[in-house]
Parts: sequence; C-alpha cells; structure tokens
Amino acid sequence: MAKKKKDRRNSEDIPSNEEIEKELAEAEVVEANKPSNTDLDDAMAESQASEVMSAIDKNRSMILALVALVVLGVMAVLVLNQLKKNKHKEAGQAFSEAVAKNDIAALDGVVVNHAGSVGAGNALLSKAELQIDQGKAQDAQATLEKFTGEYADHPRAAQGLFALANLHHVAGAGEKAKSYYEETIAAQEDGELTPLSRIRLGDLALEAGDKDAADQHYQDSYIKHPGNPFFAMAEEKLALMKLGTPPVVDAPKPPPPPPAEPEKKAEEPKPAPAAKPAAAKPTDAPKPGNADKPKAPAKPKADGGKKAPAKAKAKAGNAIEKGKAKAKAAAKKAGETGKKAGQKAKEAVKKGGNALKKAAEKAGEAVKEAAE
Repeated sequence: MAKKKKDRRNSEDIPSNEEIEKELAEAEVVEANKPSNTDLDDAMAESQASEVMSAIDKNRSMILALVALVVLGVMAVLVLNQLKKNKHKEAGQAFSEAVAKNDIAALDGVVVNHAGSVGAGNALLSKAELQIDQGKAQDAQATLEKFTGEYADHPRAAQGLFALANLHHVAGAGEKAKSYYEETIAAQEDGELTPLSRIRLGDLALEAGDKDAADQHYQDSYIKHPGNPFFAMAEEKLALMKLGTPPVVDAPKPPPPPPAEPEKKAEEPKPAPAAKPAAAKPTDAPKPGNADKPKAPAKPKADGGKKAPAKAKAKAGNAIEKGKAKAKAAAKKAGETGKKAGQKAKEAVKKGGNALKKAAEKAGEAVKEAAE
C-alpha cells in the first residue's frame, strides 16, 4: 500500500508533454518580445542624433557666426600675404633703381619708404658699402649697426655682421672684431662667409701671439666646411705660420771715422825787403860769399806723412760700401716679404669682397622669388 502511494506522488510531479510544450511556447514569446543589441544601438544612435540636431538648432546662429569668422580670417591672411608680396616687390624695384643711381640719398629713400622690407635692408648694406668706398668708416659703422639691430631676420644678416667685424679688424679693435666674427658664424653655421670668418679669427689669434689658436681656426675653416672657396687661403696661412717670421737683419754699423789728416803749417810771412844801404865806393863794398846767401827751405816729399791716412780712408770707404750693400740686400728682402704679404692681404680682401657680392646677388634673387 505504501509503495503504491509513493508511485502516485512521483507520477504527479513529472509534467506532461503538453505542459512542457506550453512552457516552451511561452519562453519563445518572451524571447521574441525581448529587444536585441542592434536595436539598442540603433535606438541610442537615434537619440544622440536627435540631441545633436537639437543642439545645432539651438546654437545655429553661433555656429554660422564662427564659420563666417573662419572664412573672414582665411581671406584676411590671403589678402595680407598678397599685400606683403606686393610691398616686397615694390621695395625690390626701388632698391634696384637706387643702386643704379649709386646715391646715398636714393638708398635712404628706400629705407624710409619701405621700412622693414628686404629691400630696405639691402639698401642699408649698399649704403654702408658706398660709405666705406668714400672713406667714411664711422658712418659705415653706424649704418651697419642700424642694419644688424633692426634687420636681424634679414636673409643677408650674416653679411652685415661680417662687414662690421671687418671694419673693427681694420681699425685695430681686435676684441670687437672677434665678437662680430663669432656672431657671423652663429648666424650662418655653414654659409659662404663662415669659413672666411674662421680664417679671420685665426688672423686675430696670430696677431695676439696665440699660434695654437690660430692653427686651430685655420684648420676648422676647411675641416668643418669642406669644399669652400677659401681652402687655398687657409692652407697658405698654415704654411706661412710654419715657416715663421723672417729674421730681422740689423742695419750695418757705421764705419769708424777716418783719422784726421795733419794740419798744414801756415806759411811764414816773408820778411820785408831791407832798406838799400847808402852807395859806397866799389873798393869798400864787400863781396858776397856763399856763407852770406840764405838757404832755401827744404821741400817736403810728395807722399811724406800721407800714405797712412790714405790707406785708412780707403779701408773706411770699403767698409762703407760693404755696409751699404748689406743694407740694400736686407731692405730688398724685407721689401719683397712686405710686398708678398701686401699682395696676399689684397687677395684676401678681394676674395672677401667677391663672397659679399655673391651673397648680395643670391639675396636679390631670393627677393625676386619672394616677390613673384
């Protein structure tokens, strides 16, 4: 009996097939009504888009104002660039006309009417060059200082610094020249004037007696700047420095003065003629004899006492001639050395001038390109 009751309970707990199918159908309905992930994403995107649109609608006037400002800013930049280009073009043309006139007043007009332009800076450099040619070193220095102070970003800024250094170098202001040469190197680390500036620094060091520093500057001019046009100049200066300064020949001592010649004795005055005695008789007149005749003074020998002074005079003359010959040879040698040094200095200045002219031509081309 108890076993039968237990079997009934178990049979009542197990669901039937109909109940199972019903439960599965209900689950499928629930699952079908449940929203998917894509639906959620789409819903979120739609909500965000609607928020953006509403924000745009609210701030439409502000957005339009910002867009207008951006457009106006771009247009203003384009207009300013065009005006700047036209300004540089006009300044370049004015500079070319002033250079053709070769007149300081015309160059000053470019500086005043086109202040701040590349052409105005070029006008200052050309003005300084004219002043140097006219021998007005102080005026040229003032012009170059104005250029380096107001046109530090000019394409030819290094050229202005080098010109100032060169002026101070020629004037003997070594420290100022050194400072400007170093500024030239800093402004143009590998430009055309940089190796020449290093050579000039070597010259200053050599003038100050520092041969080691001079040697280093000369070598840096072609080691740090291979293939530069001043390579031969640096090599020549190194070779001359190794040879050293030519010895200075002392002037020959003046020969000793010749011995004084013996003074000639003054001629004794002739005795006055004696008064004639009164006439006597022939018998009373004494007969002149040899004892009564005055003896003639002995004639001095032709070379007596003169041979020794003549020999001394000849030796002194020979010594003078030899001294003159040595002095002429020494002067000739010193003159040749000075002439060579002068020629080398002229060549160095000429090369420096050529480099400055090349830099000026390149700057002019850059101005034209910028204007176009």
